[in-house]
Amino acid sequence: MTAVLPNEEELILVNRNTGEEYEIDILYDPKATRWEKVFATNLANMLQIVGDEKTQVISYLIKQKDYLNIVNATIDEIAEGANVSGKTVSRVLNVLRKANFLHKVRNGKWRFSPHVMRHGKASIGAAVIKLYDEVDK
Repeated sequence: MTAVLPNEEELILVNRNTGEEYEIDILYDPKATRWEKVFATNLANMLQIVGDEKTQVISYLIKQKDYLNIVNATIDEIAEGANVSGKTVSRVLNVLRKANFLHKVRNGKWRFSPHVMRHGKASIGAAVIKLYDEVDK
């Protein structure tokens, strides 16, 4: 993807392979809550220390995510890594999916919403969120 910034109010993402364009109308919304930097591994460790089985699952997922917010793990792998039952993992994943915090890409592959956390510069955050919303409709 290539980002094109024709003026201050508009951002267009262009897929280099297909030529398809995604228009981003707002780069900055002053009414939106601001982003704060959080170190994902430290957050996961904190959740692991104070949390119940559900937060153990979330902690494990955060630790396993890559820079694209992708977690490659089956329910059984998550259960083993979080030291909980597969049933608990399924319940947590379903709740996170219904709340749009997590998207199932395919079996064994999950993606965190950039509305929750994202890697990279804040200046392209709106573009990342817009693209995520378009792809996961």
